[in-house]
Amino acid sequence: MSEPVLQRRDDDRSGSPERAVTVFFSFVLFLAGLALFAVAFEVVDAAKPWVFFGAIASVGLAFAIPTTIVPALEDR
Repeated sequence: MSEPVLQRRDDDRSGSPERAVTVFFSFVLFLAGLALFAVAFEVVDAAKPWVFFGAIASVGLAFAIPTTIVPALEDR
């Protein structure tokens, strides 16, 4: 028999303060990434690729923290 892909955790920590802080900082990183996307078109030509890459990294990290990094640290 196959097991379900998603399983409910035995120790549900959805209301913990650590989870709230993680969500808050992930949201701030996401908004900072959006702001960097907007600023990337206004900066000097030499800095455009770096600001745009920073925006991509910020948005990517904002999604990776709550979905991949924190669950991996909790399973340790």
